[in-house]
Amino acid sequence: PAAGMAVQCEGAALAHAGSASAAVPHLDLQLAAGERVALVGASGAGKSTVLAALAGDMAARGGSVRALPACWLTQRTELFQDDLRRNLQLADARADDVSLWAALSAAGLADDVRAMPQGLDTRLGEGGLGLSGGQARRLALARLLLRKNTPLWLLDEPTEGLDTRTARDLLGRLAHEARQRQCSLVIATHLRREAELADRLLCIQGGRLVADHRRGTPAFSSALRALRQD
Repeated sequence: PAAGMAVQCEGAALAHAGSASAAVPHLDLQLAAGERVALVGASGAGKSTVLAALAGDMAARGGSVRALPACWLTQRTELFQDDLRRNLQLADARADDVSLWAALSAAGLADDVRAMPQGLDTRLGEGGLGLSGGQARRLALARLLLRKNTPLWLLDEPTEGLDTRTARDLLGRLAHEARQRQCSLVIATHLRREAELADRLLCIQGGRLVADHRRGTPAFSSALRALRQD
């Protein structure tokens, strides 16, 4: 994108492979570098489709999508039947143990891993079997934090299914790390606690952006209150 911008979408038509119709028929979206945006709407509204396009996982059938290099925390925590170290090193194959422990500490998982008899060598089952839901999500966050040169973070319902205490701790860590690294955020959500991180609320319905509310305005506060609280 142009200097000072994180995302520039102009008339982008986004469709899934094999689909004749576009899930998002016309997307105009501008996001400044360092800005934090929450994309809110009902399930099936097109939130994840937009993230897929920004991640480069989907090409626009029309218009243009330009974005900074991104890392994508998807709804599903993708963990594999391997040890913790190698699951983390998917983000950076050359990361040493010092870097791995730093990422785990930033994600709030270091103490849990130290308590495991095998530490970083602890084997996980398929899909992260052996970890709780909160631990698996923190491991995914640690992996995101290991990514280098990705100034755009795409977060798809990052705390869905977590208890309130774990979720708020995770979100606080995400916000802190994003500020430290001056990363831009696009958060797809229908939860108030996640949308509270944003400077802008973009409302999407039927694959179209229908509203853009900025923090500090009555419309922003009203839209935030309308979201699910927990």
